[in-house]
Formats: sequence, C-alpha cells, structure tokens
Amino acid sequence: MGGLASFRLAGRVVLEERYSMMTKSIPTELTPANILRVLEVLTESPNRLARLAAQPPERLTAPLASGERSATEMLAHLLHCEAISAGFIYLALMRNGATDQDIHPERDLGRLLKLGQFPFIELMAYFRLRRMALLRVLEALKPLQWENCLHVPGKKRAETVYWRARSLALHEAEHLDEIDVRLAKG
Repeated sequence: MGGLASFRLAGRVVLEERYSMMTKSIPTELTPANILRVLEVLTESPNRLARLAAQPPERLTAPLASGERSATEMLAHLLHCEAISAGFIYLALMRNGATDQDIHPERDLGRLLKLGQFPFIELMAYFRLRRMALLRVLEALKPLQWENCLHVPGKKRAETVYWRARSLALHEAEHLDEIDVRLAKG
C-alpha cells in the first residue's frame, strides 16, 4: 500500500498519508518508549475492530473496493499474520536463536484454516482472545527478552521479538486504516 493514496470522502479529495507515516511512527530502535508504542498499537487493534463491528454485516462482507478484499477477509488476513508472528515470538522466547519455519500467512496458513469463511463477529472474538494472550506475554517481558531472536531462512540477520512485534503492530494499523478509509468512502 504505502505512499500517498487519494480517496474521495464526502465529495472532496483527501490525501491519505497515514500509510507512509505509519512506518515512521514506531522507530526500529529497541527502547522502552518504542516498546510502549508497540504495545499501545497492539492493544488498540481489537478496539478498532470492535468499532467496525457496528457496520451492517453486508458492508463487512462486501469488497472494500472493486477487486479488493472485504473487511471480513481483511480480518482473516490479520489473523493469519498474527498467528505466524505470535508463533515466531513464542518460539523466540522459548528457543532463543533457533531457526524459524518459512510459513506464509496466506499461502500456507490461510489455505489451511480458511478463516475468511467465518462471520466477522466470530473472527473479532477470536482476534481479541489471541491478542489478550499475546499481550499477556509481551507485557511480562524483561527488557533483554525483547532481543530474543530467531534466524529466518533467506535473511542475513536474525529477527528479534521487538522487530516482529513492531512489524505486526504496523501491519495491523495499516490495514485497519485502510478499512476505516474504505468504509468511510463507501
């Protein structure tokens, strides 16, 4: 997505810079302030989804735009990504320095689970429960545990718990921003 995207809202053009700004909103440096920001964004995601649930069910299952996913399919995508990232984080905390498996959220996990076939409200409840479990783990970490890492096949550097949690937070925020903008447009 990235860059400036134009969306027509209430008859006027709005340049949506949130996508490009979002990547800059949580720096890559591991600091207590940046960890707090990651936790804030991860905590807010279920609340943002709950606000979306107020939409009529047909709006949640209709494509957000021509050729795009619906809000329900987008939530399924977020769950697939969350499952892979949370699994990475848990493995890094249990087996620091191990090698991660190359499992793609959509091609592998999405094809297996088919979460997009569930109603939005059920996916939202599942997301909320998974997020509570992840936050319980992340909030209990000691500062050095955020540096636990896994080696990722095909990458020269190992990825840390902080890096993966930050990536998850930014990914979710970007997609939730996109859903908000598309539904407001609609």
